[in-house]
Amino acid sequence: MFLNVKRRKTILICLLILVVIITVIGCGQDTEGTDGYAQGVTDDQIKIGTIGVMSGPLSFIGAPYFQGMEAYLKMINDDGGVNGRTIQLFKEDDEFDPGQAIASAERLVYDENVFAIVGQLGTPGVMATAEIVEQEGMPSVYFGSGAAELTELGENFFPVQPNYVYEGMLMSKYAIDYFEAESIAVLYSNDDVGNEGIIGIREGLDELGKRDLLTLERPFNPEDTDFTTDMLRTIEADPDLVIVFGLSNSVANILSNAEEYNVNVPMLTTYSNADASFLVLASDRAPVAVENVHVMGWLDVEEEKLEPLINAMETYFPQGNPFNAYTMAGWVAAETFVAGLREAGDDLTWEGYINAMDNLHFTEGLAPEISFAPGERQGVTMMAISEVVRDDDGNYMFQTVTDFNEF
Repeated sequence: MFLNVKRRKTILICLLILVVIITVIGCGQDTEGTDGYAQGVTDDQIKIGTIGVMSGPLSFIGAPYFQGMEAYLKMINDDGGVNGRTIQLFKEDDEFDPGQAIASAERLVYDENVFAIVGQLGTPGVMATAEIVEQEGMPSVYFGSGAAELTELGENFFPVQPNYVYEGMLMSKYAIDYFEAESIAVLYSNDDVGNEGIIGIREGLDELGKRDLLTLERPFNPEDTDFTTDMLRTIEADPDLVIVFGLSNSVANILSNAEEYNVNVPMLTTYSNADASFLVLASDRAPVAVENVHVMGWLDVEEEKLEPLINAMETYFPQGNPFNAYTMAGWVAAETFVAGLREAGDDLTWEGYINAMDNLHFTEGLAPEISFAPGERQGVTMMAISEVVRDDDGNYMFQTVTDFNEF
């Protein structure tokens, strides 16, 4: 009896060791679906997942963004899909909460068995779920974020939006080449957006040998509403250009104070404010100063380029949210993923798709160019400047005033 028990224990231990070995070997490799494809892929369908804010105070960003994604995918599916495969999108609302984002990623990866995460919206959620996606080795394409750290997540991650450090560098180049500024003041938010932006501005000016042009740097808290001191310091510095690196509400408040103190110089802000909702907010608080505003932009908004998106939104979301920059960003997320599918052909393992993306040079979408190479995850580098003007009816609008350039 003693020998039998001992033998059973030995067998049990061996089985447990075998399970552990199999688990370790399987970690980080393609989870196979059918016919040698990765999980989520069959002969006639590809399942993908996305995560982001779809309800609550920030849903004004997520609602049009995800409608843009869906409009593109519906258009592709109605046209026969990609190589005969339609694309099924699973959406998860994380309410901009990293904890919910993790739970959403686990459902998409382990329960729905999606092939890829596409267009995840929001830096906190992306960073919270990165470990899951990295360990599995599945593709993650496009993030609704400009955080520079997203360019360093790994070879299976493909950021598209310009990151704020790079944007700051390009701002410094435009400050010299377009605005011909001999003195630059920078007001920046004391958060990830502004702190990365000012790093890029300093680095850009350093590389151009023009650091002495930066005559004023002032951080502000995103919740600040009174910028009196900032305006007085700006007046003292007497700059040719004011760069405001912050998001919508803060920038509108700064413009209000600029108008009050008659700070009448060109102002340049981040592409995150290149949206009609910012124009409404800013023009309401500062109807005069808003006409000094210029914004960076990375999307081609020429009518010919926008026509497919406009038509798709009218077809699939006729009663949906207003068409805006968030809609365009969601559209780009979907079209970038599909561009990778076309490049991969029928090699739809995770490795096959990642290799295809490493050779992607996509110039047919809203962005002037999206390309990757092994070890290169910079995202879009071509950007242009638009200025605020009024149309014949007196409505404020953005008008592109430069070609697309890079640093």
